[in-house]
Amino acid sequence: MHTPGGSGPAVTLAALVALAVLAAGALGRAAHHLARRDAVAGRLVVPAEASPGGCARLRRPLPAPPPRVAAALADADLPVPPAVAWTLWLVAVAAGSLVALVAGGPGLAGVALVALGAGPALAVRTRRGRADTRIELALPVALEAVARSLRSGASLRQAVEEAGRASSGGGRALAAELARAAAEAAQGASLVAALEAVAVRRPLPGVRLGVAALCLGAETGGAQARAVDGVAATVRERLAVAAELRALSSQARISALVIGLAPVGFGAFAAATDPRTAQFMLHTPAGLALLVCGLILDTVGWLWMQRLAKVAV
Repeated sequence: MHTPGGSGPAVTLAALVALAVLAAGALGRAAHHLARRDAVAGRLVVPAEASPGGCARLRRPLPAPPPRVAAALADADLPVPPAVAWTLWLVAVAAGSLVALVAGGPGLAGVALVALGAGPALAVRTRRGRADTRIELALPVALEAVARSLRSGASLRQAVEEAGRASSGGGRALAAELARAAAEAAQGASLVAALEAVAVRRPLPGVRLGVAALCLGAETGGAQARAVDGVAATVRERLAVAAELRALSSQARISALVIGLAPVGFGAFAAATDPRTAQFMLHTPAGLALLVCGLILDTVGWLWMQRLAKVAV
């Protein structure tokens, strides 16, 4: 028989889930506001000589993530800057662990610490390569812009500069690379060397092919616009094939996600409906050990299924 006080763990778990949902919504709104503030404040910085008293209005910088974390966040192409994402992750880990400690004791706090620490890392890992994907998606448009400029009589350096200036949205990273190559060529460097440096910094198949066509046109001349248009068409066809393969493998990836989340959902449901299960899992050493091992094995299995479902193009 269950005592009236036996529903305490279930009530605690339900309260914790509600707090987690509210915290996730608050963090999402905070990320949106921080991203907007960072974008607006970056355009409104007043130089020192223009401000009263000769003092510049400086924004308090957010803590910068470690280099490897910053590289992973940039590669994931998150909708917020890496510093904002790093700060929100630290706040979420600290606040979530504190709430779990108050609500369920040290055991639940340890589980929350592991979940809040590893969850965002896994989410970032699932978005790995998004920045490179957006660059390749923007590449045909940029190459076609180069070809149009060449047909209008511009030199190759001018065409590359105009293409970098015209790109926006998802092609901002590619636009920055083209603008950098054009600036290096304008300062006296070889255009071929500047374009080859782009291929070194972004070793993607489409980028290497586009750089090879531009370098060949810079060295040999000829019908540069026609060659660049041909490369743009080739890249578009390759991207269409990759998109079709991703669509065909989407069912396998969704199945892997469902299989990975099913044990977690069943465990949460069992703990919320049966106080004895919650008491065993969260307040005994054996239950905590089994819970941690189960989460680790479930994560490893999900990662392995994601790897099997991944299609290399």
